[in-house]
Amino acid sequence: MEKLSTISEIGSKMRAIRKEQHISQETLAGLAGTGTRYVSELERGKETIRTRELMKLLDALGAGLYILTQKEVAEWKRLMST
Repeated sequence: MEKLSTISEIGSKMRAIRKEQHISQETLAGLAGTGTRYVSELERGKETIRTRELMKLLDALGAGLYILTQKEVAEWKRLMST
């Protein structure tokens, strides 16, 4: 599990998960209730006011952001229950 420190890292991780699940940007945008343009920009690491502020807030809290797939969450839960 790696800490994601930049929008570019977040976008790359999201793109990898989306492609692993064989989901198009259009489908993902529809599932999330957002626009295809936003998905595309996020995957390319383009910072927006929303994402920039999120990263500033996390940094101020000394917190990090991690993106886990459902499989990774299940494995983490399994490890924590032993």
